Amino acid sequence: MGEISQHHPSGQDLLHAFEIQTPWILLHQTIRLIVLDYVEDYANGTIWSVGLLRAKFDNDFTQLLNKRNATLKRIQEKGRINISNVQRSHAETHLIEMGVEASINIIQHPEFVSLLKQGSIKRIEPTQSIISNGVRVYNSPDFIHHTEGTETLVKLNPFGEFSASRRQRQAALLMLYGGKDSTILQFSLQQRRWNIKKTIPTDVEVNDAMSLVRLDLEQMEKLYSLVGKNNNLDKVPLADSYRSCMNCQVRFICPSKDGLERAKAEQFTLMCV
Repeated sequence: MGEISQHHPSGQDLLHAFEIQTPWILLHQTIRLIVLDYVEDYANGTIWSVGLLRAKFDNDFTQLLNKRNATLKRIQEKGRINISNVQRSHAETHLIEMGVEASINIIQHPEFVSLLKQGSIKRIEPTQSIISNGVRVYNSPDFIHHTEGTETLVKLNPFGEFSASRRQRQAALLMLYGGKDSTILQFSLQQRRWNIKKTIPTDVEVNDAMSLVRLDLEQMEKLYSLVGKNNNLDKVPLADSYRSCMNCQVRFICPSKDGLERAKAEQFTLMCV
């Protein structure tokens, strides 16, 4: 909704508010970035010591938190959106140690080490898309490993273990970035341990995943047209289960915590001109 009403003063603030993530989410974002930086340096002949990894993690995590705090301060000072329940955070030692431990665990994992020891590695930007049958898909691997005629597409999932169906859909869409015989390697962090799933999705699985993407796209376009230029939020469906809210990354700024009817009224007042 912030994107739709970005030209409305409060809508622009809301757009920035959605960029504010919890320290827990920023911690796991840092794990992913540190591991990818390590892989890129390793491929260029530079191997980090544990001390260097710890220093880099501390610095990167602190920078993300500082950026978050600056955005939070700017929005709170404007006073157009009430997010007084969100507090500024600092890099706590136990969180840094937790992130460093998770990063070390994956770069020392035998499966991961074997990827680095031979072949070549190409890092892929998360914004890199691919077009499949007229649909632009954003589901890039984190890096691609080549060796002796084989290709492995690697994806890091630091936010927890996916369900089997979701993991399969992710693997199927990752295949779009590789060849017919590419292998998909997914690393998922669960309770500080990395679980690995290696698969070669079939054409049927890829087609099924793309069918779901097309259905999602159709529904989003339909919703966008219903909301329209006047931001009629009466047409926006609300979550029908508290479990949906549990998995939402921006629930801490959502007024629904005080009741759905009040949330609807607040959003209507905020977003509509």
